[in-house]
Amino acid sequence: MKSVFLETGNVRAFREALATVEDMEKGQPGLVVVGGRAGRGKTVCAREYAVRTGAVYLRVMQDWTPRAMLAQLCREINGTEPRSVERCKIVACEELERMPRTILVDEADRLNVGLVEHFRDIHDLAGAPVVLIGEEFLIATLSTRRRLWSRVTRSIEFGPVSAEDIILFGLRAAEIKIDPQAAQRIATRCSGDFRLVWLDMKDLERICRANQTDRVDLKMLEQLPARKPGVKPVKAKNGNGGGR
Repeated sequence: MKSVFLETGNVRAFREALATVEDMEKGQPGLVVVGGRAGRGKTVCAREYAVRTGAVYLRVMQDWTPRAMLAQLCREINGTEPRSVERCKIVACEELERMPRTILVDEADRLNVGLVEHFRDIHDLAGAPVVLIGEEFLIATLSTRRRLWSRVTRSIEFGPVSAEDIILFGLRAAEIKIDPQAAQRIATRCSGDFRLVWLDMKDLERICRANQTDRVDLKMLEQLPARKPGVKPVKAKNGNGGGR
């Protein structure tokens, strides 16, 4: 199966939000909060954006101290590792003022609010847009912090992968044509989780190859294994491709 990057509605909303904050003048609010369940494509979207635009990408590590977090930020920005929190902030801000870049903080829901405040400081001092990315409760958590939320220009909720996305993914990644009803059933059985959709697509590519076809209908989905407890293979009704 080919490695492809799918420009879903979630991706378009992400890019539009970042275009907005990156066009703001220094001193204007420039935080973005991105939330959504695991498997919705947030990390892939953020990494692709960082590679394409030169944005700074940070993945939160468990039990980060302020110095460890800010040293990692400096390492990503210019390869240095200052020894103190204060020096880290000075170096980061000076470098971001010299060469403005957006900061993408993935798995930000793992940060306590005290650590998030360091990114607010850097945003205020250097004017760098900061994008906090995490699971669905991140937006609700940060919205209770007035000083932080007043700087949030856009918040985005990554929704489930759609049947249209699945049809396009099948064509581009596996060169298979998925019927609309089958695509909708895949979206439902995978609960909109793109990781599970990828596994289904891998199996469907194999099944199509074995049957010398490039088309996927509801009947073919019966051959897919359950992906999580309580999810059963699809059963067609009366052998005519209709789903129950």
